[in-house]
Amino acid sequence: MTQTFYEELGGRPCLEKVHVLLYDKLLSHPWLKEFFAGNDRWHLEIQQTDFMQGLFGGPHVYGGRIPRTAHVHIFITEEVFMIRHRLLEQALTEAGIRQAHKERWLDFDMGFIKALVKTDVSECEGRYKTEAVIAMPKP
Repeated sequence: MTQTFYEELGGRPCLEKVHVLLYDKLLSHPWLKEFFAGNDRWHLEIQQTDFMQGLFGGPHVYGGRIPRTAHVHIFITEEVFMIRHRLLEQALTEAGIRQAHKERWLDFDMGFIKALVKTDVSECEGRYKTEAVIAMPKP
């Protein structure tokens, strides 16, 4: 029987380890940390882990929005996306993820670029009527 990518990685403990390392980096980055202001770290990590778990072939427990609608209120430029992508690569390396698995994970991540990246803040809108758009100037 063929294993899922989720199983090859070692299941949820692997994803949790990577996401702890990733959010260490995101929440200490001078620019990217501003995008997460007011959010509970544990919630961010759990949602990311739940989403990726299902994407990688594990149990589907994520009940949130798809990436495009989950991030419609955030002005994510290509520069912001690529900084986050490089931080993910560092987290995967620090977590001891095998090179082939790291490359596959990063390919999955790059698959979200079209759904997330916007060229102008006017492409953003709140997910509900009173939600503000998040657009953080580069420090």
